Amino acid sequence: MRLKPEKIEDLAAKVLQGLKENPDVLLRGKEADIQHEVKSVIIMDLKREDEIEEEARKILQQYMKRIYRDDISFTELLRKAKKQIGRERGLIF
Repeated sequence: MRLKPEKIEDLAAKVLQGLKENPDVLLRGKEADIQHEVKSVIIMDLKREDEIEEEARKILQQYMKRIYRDDISFTELLRKAKKQIGRERGLIF
């Protein structure tokens, strides 16, 4: 997970504020509980992204000699692999 807990908390607060300001959204329950749920969803999403990145790294490990030999950008390949895995799982990156 790349975000510090404080940043996740701040992001959850901003999402909650956006929801409160949206006239099409009706919030039920305590704001603290809603913010906690938003925070949980953010953490879950970050963990899912970490899992996808780990899977992409494992796939690319098989081709490391070729990647280095052909001077291909590992970072670019990793980004593309993550995007492909996400697409296969119905996620957007």
